[in-house]
Amino acid sequence: MTTAQTCNSVSFFREAAPYIRNHRGKTFVIAFAGEVIAAPQFPRIVQDLAIISTLGARLVLVHGTRPQIDERLQNNNTPIRLHKGIRVTDTATLLAAQEAIGFLRIRIENLLTHALNQPSLSSNGLGIVSGNFITARPLGIHDGIDYGYTGLVRKINQNLLKQQLDAHNIVLLSPMGYSPTGEAYNLRYEQVAIAAATTLKADKLIFLSHQPLNLPHELTLEEAQSHSSQNDLLPGILEAIETEVERIHLLDAHTDGSLLLELYTRDGVGSMIAAEQFECLRTATEEDISGIMDLIRPLENAGTLIKRSREQLELEINNFHIITRDREVIACVALYETDDPHVGELACLAVNPQYRGGNRGDKLLRHIVQLAQTNGKNRLLVLTTQTTDWFRERGFEKGEIADLPSNKKSLYNYQRNSQVLFKQLS
Repeated sequence: MTTAQTCNSVSFFREAAPYIRNHRGKTFVIAFAGEVIAAPQFPRIVQDLAIISTLGARLVLVHGTRPQIDERLQNNNTPIRLHKGIRVTDTATLLAAQEAIGFLRIRIENLLTHALNQPSLSSNGLGIVSGNFITARPLGIHDGIDYGYTGLVRKINQNLLKQQLDAHNIVLLSPMGYSPTGEAYNLRYEQVAIAAATTLKADKLIFLSHQPLNLPHELTLEEAQSHSSQNDLLPGILEAIETEVERIHLLDAHTDGSLLLELYTRDGVGSMIAAEQFECLRTATEEDISGIMDLIRPLENAGTLIKRSREQLELEINNFHIITRDREVIACVALYETDDPHVGELACLAVNPQYRGGNRGDKLLRHIVQLAQTNGKNRLLVLTTQTTDWFRERGFEKGEIADLPSNKKSLYNYQRNSQVLFKQLS
């Protein structure tokens, strides 16, 4: 291993550490199409799923079957019938779906069992459980087309799912459901994943796409709809996101380690679609001063932040950037100039305690870094008394008072004894 590779590995683990802690005990629903299972990189994806599970996350996996069903129908010279992108399932197609699901369950379970029993992983008895967790109903007749045994999810057995997750098992859901009368129905795996995530109130719902995404990092539902023709996955989930889930993460299955990079690095590698833009990061205005004061007063009283008067905020408001949620200021940060034209000062970073844990501090930090770079800065300065570890985990390094720009050095408060930290901007 080269020195550069060693440094990259160390950097990844340092960055991943807080996410490993935060994701322990969280529930993730991860869905992937049949095309992903057929791809050569699928065993590597399974290895990553095993790693995520052994790190303490609760996993529900949902798989698709479309290409495997198509292959069986073609081999039997049975017509493939779709209407509006949804399969019409007659008796022969239902049999092909059941055969495909049985084959794929065994393949996925074998790969996961092998991955979990590698000497490099401590699985602590983790198992893979699949079975009848889904009650379904027929889709019925639309546009005069009888969809036959194509169904919709009626109910997910929440208690049974939770029992398996509480027992530290990985749950594998196939796109097949059963009616109370014993009929089997072929389901869309996208709907199964969304229903499972909704029922379990999952912390994340992630889809692995078999097509390159070519999407922005964050999209509103309206923005995603404009991209729906570019990816076969989007139409299948956009309808559901309008009513059932707030946000969905999309990852390119061809990107090696995309799951690990999305879950255990600050920036991730995927795209997130939100039903609506609940939150907005923008430059503060005078109308936001009261909201900023309400946010920072408790931290000022605790000595975490330096006290600022309303008059001072009014004079400095153009330096502030905020995150609002439903028009409420829930986070803020400021960027100040210094006497050194190449050094900017990050100050007054605060997040409402009710909204911590959503990486909003990281989002503000990334915004300030980009803004500082745009303004020609190559270093970012912060003075802190109680959040040194948080900044050091994000690439800040300890400096000395003597390193401060002259205006910051002359105003340094020795009674507060703040730590001096610098971040080199690339």
